[in-house]
Amino acid sequence: MTDTPIQPNHDHRVGCVSYLNAKPLIAGLTTAHPSVHVRYDVPSHLLADLLADEVDVALCPIADYYNSPTPLKIIPAGGICSEDHTLTVCLFSRTPIEDLKQIHADTDSHTSVNLLRVIMAKQYLQTVEIIPYNTRKKDAPGPNAMLLIGDKVVTESPKAVEYPFQLDLGQAWNRMTGLPFMFATWLAKEDAELGDLPRWLADNLQHNMDRCDALVTEFASRHGWPDSLAHEYLTKNLHYEVGKKELEAMQLFAKYLHELHIIDKPQELTF
Repeated sequence: MTDTPIQPNHDHRVGCVSYLNAKPLIAGLTTAHPSVHVRYDVPSHLLADLLADEVDVALCPIADYYNSPTPLKIIPAGGICSEDHTLTVCLFSRTPIEDLKQIHADTDSHTSVNLLRVIMAKQYLQTVEIIPYNTRKKDAPGPNAMLLIGDKVVTESPKAVEYPFQLDLGQAWNRMTGLPFMFATWLAKEDAELGDLPRWLADNLQHNMDRCDALVTEFASRHGWPDSLAHEYLTKNLHYEVGKKELEAMQLFAKYLHELHIIDKPQELTF
């Protein structure tokens, strides 16, 4: 017998988003481990990349764990979580939110769209029609109500005078459940042999959380963020450790998705 970890027969391939919120998870990984290659994509495409074997591990929206036709496992190396305000997952509306019947939704994320459905159903007792919305088209004057995610919520946020009714979905979830929300976590196929990659990802996160100031200096301006806001975002609005409460929230979210007939049934979490 040997203590040497089983290694995949190819370089390690990681799928990730390019947003500022993922930098604590991914920054410096390829420098520390040259065998790792990162493929960047929007959140809604990462599951397809994983199922097509274009990556071995992907930072997928948590809704994908339940919707995947292929069994997946959670890699315990962190995730993108929020205890309250997210700043970057927000609903903007010209009319009161409780009156909405139709919402245009950013097509970049599965979890955020489904979280919107849950909040509208549970908090506002509304079943809304979700219309896919490509935010890159810059249509004027824009839809009556729209869900936006990512850096653009900060860098290209709609003016409050145009959209006076706004809702941060992370805060809405926390007020409704008392729990944090996990937007994304590392996933892999259930039978995947990953070698040292999970440990490398976990170590990389710990290293980056110890140098958050350096991450802000390196990445904030690239993403159009003021340094002070980026620092607050990465250290206060978001957290990256996945613990008991985050997993409890993930399962509660799945329960709600099942009640809304969005998923068949919440399966047990596999690591």
